[in-house]
Amino acid sequence: MRLTCSFKVERMPVSYRMMLVSVIKEALRTSDEQYYERLYNSSSMKPFSFSTYLRNFRFVGQEVYLDGITMTVSSPDHEFLLHLYNGLQQKQVFLYKHYQLVKEKIRMLPEKTITDSTVVFRTLSPMLVEDKNQKPVSPDAPDYEEHVNYLADLILRQYRGNGLLSPLIVRPLRWRKVVVKETNHEFEATHGGGDVLYFTAYQTFFSLTGHPTDLQLLYQLGLSKRRNQGFGLLEVEEVRG
Repeated sequence: MRLTCSFKVERMPVSYRMMLVSVIKEALRTSDEQYYERLYNSSSMKPFSFSTYLRNFRFVGQEVYLDGITMTVSSPDHEFLLHLYNGLQQKQVFLYKHYQLVKEKIRMLPEKTITDSTVVFRTLSPMLVEDKNQKPVSPDAPDYEEHVNYLADLILRQYRGNGLLSPLIVRPLRWRKVVVKETNHEFEATHGGGDVLYFTAYQTFFSLTGHPTDLQLLYQLGLSKRRNQGFGLLEVEEVRG
């Protein structure tokens, strides 16, 4: 299931993904405090990924000036999306540091059902693949497929208790490197408020061959490291059977 929510916002930090994480957390807390505590006061995987679309934006120093932002959230977990939807409905204004987001509209989106073994995906938010040393792995690297399989197996194992039903065949078709600037509370506490994290990710158009059940869940959960911070949301472009 997927939902999209648009916000009126005049400016925001360049490292804006954590601002959207804050919105999601606040909406869940507003809907059900106990559910929020259960989800975020544990090391368990969060069952969602999201992407963002910025309207008429321009960068000025360490801020982005824009007309608004649209967030798309995907999850196979109906309870999560129910609480997110209810919380977004109940609040009109969300605050993050000294920035303000005013909700405009929220709606559910149709979701595709995957029944075939090969699907062409494109990323709606950049895909972050790293090796064991946290070094980025590009789609043309010889071990890219190995790392994508490891990520997919881990994501599925954490969500449903077992990993891939069959190994994935990964065929990157087109890609573009994206360097993402971000920060979080832990990093700010140890490095100071002026420092940021840099992630080398890729906007990718690729085919994935595997078990249809695995492909469906990866489409819903996202395929990337840091999915819950705005990486790895997928869209179906073509089904090849």
